[in-house]
Amino acid sequence: MKIGRLLIVALALALLAALFGFGLLRGSPDRDIASVLVGKPAPVFDLPLYERYQPEYGASFALADHVGKPMVVNFWASWCLPCYEEAPELQSFWSEYQDKGVLVVGVQTQDKDKRREGRDFIGRFGLTFPNVFDNDSQVSVNWGLYGVPETFFIDAEGNIVGKHVGPVTVEALKTNVEALLR
Repeated sequence: MKIGRLLIVALALALLAALFGFGLLRGSPDRDIASVLVGKPAPVFDLPLYERYQPEYGASFALADHVGKPMVVNFWASWCLPCYEEAPELQSFWSEYQDKGVLVVGVQTQDKDKRREGRDFIGRFGLTFPNVFDNDSQVSVNWGLYGVPETFFIDAEGNIVGKHVGPVTVEALKTNVEALLR
């Protein structure tokens, strides 16, 4: 009787280990989730900016007002651990590329009524690129988000030309944006 239970437990653990191993070996398919929006105009939004960006950009940020320059639109949330991983990467990229005519915009979403937490997140990483607040997450729905973080690359004509799911790196940002600058 005792050996039977032990065998069942061992079999269950072996199955879990096999599933875990499969997950590790399958690569990063989440980075390759296609978007039906690629090749189409970026859905417009006009969202309130955090106060620290208002002197330069005004009270709100309207995406349509910035068509004419390549853009990186990054969706994040204050509770999202991978967002904490990518925030310094986005800031580093912005520091290097803002003078090249590229605009980075952060969109806090899936974070209803969490403006204070958003301010803390922005302050923690010293984010100097504009960040807006999508309180009801309607913009994330319009953009077809699966979750956060997700990053979209928009050409100067306002069309989405690429998407990255998961924490983005400086290398991925540079690769995608350099293609937009050619």
